Amino acid sequence: MQKSLSKIWLFSCVLLQIGAFGFCAPAQAADLPSDKEPALAPAPLPPAPFSWTGFYAGVNGGFGLDHYAFTYSYFPPGVAGQGAKSGITSSGPLIGGQIGYNYELTNLPIIDHAIIGIEADEQWTDFHGAVDIPVSNGIFHIGTQLENYGSLRSRVGYNFDRLLFYFTGGFAYSVTKNYYTAGALSGSRTQFRSGLFPSVGIIGIGAEYALTDHFTVRAEYFYNFTGAHYADLYQTPTSTIGFGTRSMYHIARVGLNYKFDSFGGAPVVAKY
Repeated sequence: MQKSLSKIWLFSCVLLQIGAFGFCAPAQAADLPSDKEPALAPAPLPPAPFSWTGFYAGVNGGFGLDHYAFTYSYFPPGVAGQGAKSGITSSGPLIGGQIGYNYELTNLPIIDHAIIGIEADEQWTDFHGAVDIPVSNGIFHIGTQLENYGSLRSRVGYNFDRLLFYFTGGFAYSVTKNYYTAGALSGSRTQFRSGLFPSVGIIGIGAEYALTDHFTVRAEYFYNFTGAHYADLYQTPTSTIGFGTRSMYHIARVGLNYKFDSFGGAPVVAKY
């Protein structure tokens, strides 16, 4: 009997040891370092491409230049007159502003990333030139001044993300002042001209770069041909004073634009 009780007590101790080891083993295993690689963080999404679509407004400044030959008529009353040819070089600075809208064509064959748009500008200028012509009674001084001009143009271009190249052209108008002095006589005439090619208009090329999502800078060249005409500044039945003039300027300018957010907000990016 005593031997049986000893065996039962010994067997119970063994079971208790096994149970204790089994209970502690998972905890000890959990404390051991894992040999598995840590989970990789998802790769960051690439930045969204810049979109040229939207309204913009800005300022610009530049310089204009023109040289042209012309004929003149100088036949004042009571003085031996003359008619011949001469030339004027006209130049000066400009400053102005522009507003416009661009639309970028996307997900299309061939013309993907093409830009179409419209722009209006207003320019205040100091383009002027004058010449002195010796005549029988002294000096015949004649001059011309482009006081301001503006345009409404279409724009067509192609972008390489933030860099845009474009062609532009359309309607233009100008305000030109022509003037003269000759002895005791003097006079001037201010003329407004407007229209489209071929007699009046403006064409140009340019490049624009987006510094940020809102600010862009540009450089442009224009040929502004608001027309040539003959200015009759003094005329009676027996006398006439006038000369040929034109406003056809080569213009270089730089500008800064602010691009407003497009309608519809930013594109939706899916998150997982």
